[in-house]
Amino acid sequence: MEPLIDEAFLKRLSNLKFIVKGRRKGHLSGAHPSPRAGVSLEFADYRDYTPGDDFRYIDWNIYGRLDRVLVKTFVHETDLPIYILLDLSASMRLGNPPKVRYAARLAAAISYLGLRELDRVGLFPFTDRLLPAIAPRHGMSQMAHILRTLHAVSPDGKTSLDQVLTEFVARSNESGLIFLLSDLLCKGYEEGISRLLHRGDEIVVVQILDPAELHPVVEGSTRITDAETQRHVDLTVGGGTLAQYTRRLTAHLEAIRGFLTAHRIPYFLASTDLPLDLLIHERLRAGGVLK
Repeated sequence: MEPLIDEAFLKRLSNLKFIVKGRRKGHLSGAHPSPRAGVSLEFADYRDYTPGDDFRYIDWNIYGRLDRVLVKTFVHETDLPIYILLDLSASMRLGNPPKVRYAARLAAAISYLGLRELDRVGLFPFTDRLLPAIAPRHGMSQMAHILRTLHAVSPDGKTSLDQVLTEFVARSNESGLIFLLSDLLCKGYEEGISRLLHRGDEIVVVQILDPAELHPVVEGSTRITDAETQRHVDLTVGGGTLAQYTRRLTAHLEAIRGFLTAHRIPYFLASTDLPLDLLIHERLRAGGVLK
């Protein structure tokens, strides 16, 4: 199978970072590097050297100019748990390429960005319940684990976002940055998302749809089958039917956008014919998710 991401794709991600408004920072330090794995240091200021300080933090350029021994101080920046919630309901297998393939490639890119920044990344597939998950951990061995799982995904079953998000809050014990990747072709997401917000999570929603779902071209006699329930209906599709479909889809999308915008949650609608590079490098950056 064609790899989800390749070296050229990863190279194009190398200058990107997440923008996280809620990342908490600890105390200033310059004497000792943090012993905690996954904690990065951000330069803050200088202070006078005191016995016992680590020589590696002395700024020798300033010493040469000012004849003062100053030590660099840093802010300990706590590592951030990043949770990727991936919709694996049956409707995600539709399309060419399948919506789940597009979502999996995006999940791989998000994982790489987080792990490169020393954050913990976890993958939580779901249908109408949480499926076996990969708990958030550091390191590129985690990347390999996530990629193996993404390669093996097989969408099936129904979707119940409220139920899944409620279960997720109960199972995970730490707030973080959540990427919800789904086609959102379901009812009932407001309560679950409200639970995440109440806990203090930051949420990014990417709705992934096939071009044929956004702009159907079917006409004449046809059978339409619900991918999740397998129920079907025989229709004669004409201009009126398509117009009604467009109105209902537009209302559904506007309701999602309105709810998320009201709660200041970044929302992106991605058709699978939208190049992933464009979504990541332009839209996610313009939307304040990446810099």
